[in-house]
Amino acid sequence: MILGPNWSVADDGWPVLALAGIITILTSIIFLPLGCFLLGMMVWLTHLLRVPNRNINADDQTIYAPCDGVILEIVQDIFPDGLANYAKPAQRITIQTRLYDAQLQTSPITGHIVENHLLPGLFENWGDSPASWQAARLVNERREIHFCDPFDRVVVLVQMGSKTARQLICRLLEGKFVQAGSPIGMARVAGVVDLYIPTECKILTVACQHVIAGETALAKFAAEPSKNENPKSNQG
Repeated sequence: MILGPNWSVADDGWPVLALAGIITILTSIIFLPLGCFLLGMMVWLTHLLRVPNRNINADDQTIYAPCDGVILEIVQDIFPDGLANYAKPAQRITIQTRLYDAQLQTSPITGHIVENHLLPGLFENWGDSPASWQAARLVNERREIHFCDPFDRVVVLVQMGSKTARQLICRLLEGKFVQAGSPIGMARVAGVVDLYIPTECKILTVACQHVIAGETALAKFAAEPSKNENPKSNQG
């Protein structure tokens, strides 16, 4: 449904808007001024849950921002174990989506989803320091989504819960082929994302930088794939 320029609501945003609409109607019947205020809140929610109009011009060597928000930190880490025990050195880019950013999340690379699993946990506040971020990371609910591009390069996106983000959504099944910048889900609302990339990647961004899903280049893979290397089929 198109609500005007750039106001096509994401599929995962409709349940929130439907609930808000019911509450707004019932409240308007009881007390109209408060109903008008809630109607304004619905407009704000629609803005957050829209499918933003983005200029996506992806290439195989670039890793793109998976969400709108601000980079909290860029540090050395290890890949999450996952089901394939892929515990190898990595660089981790942490991005926090704010309450006024578009909430839709997108694929950071072109490739297949090889894992997508939810790990239940708490919804503690993220705070404003690296120590509080690490504490929340250890106990909060998270969803790990592992991507593998046609050249077997792995990138892992971890959606993490917070006080406001209590639904970590990615309905794409393992084996699904996705293009860089294509929608994959959202953390409703204002969640945090950890993006794990290979250590040899060249970082193109800095902490505190605002990034845009599908447009901002976060990093580049270290080297061009060999011309003799045959990429996997893009079918899926």
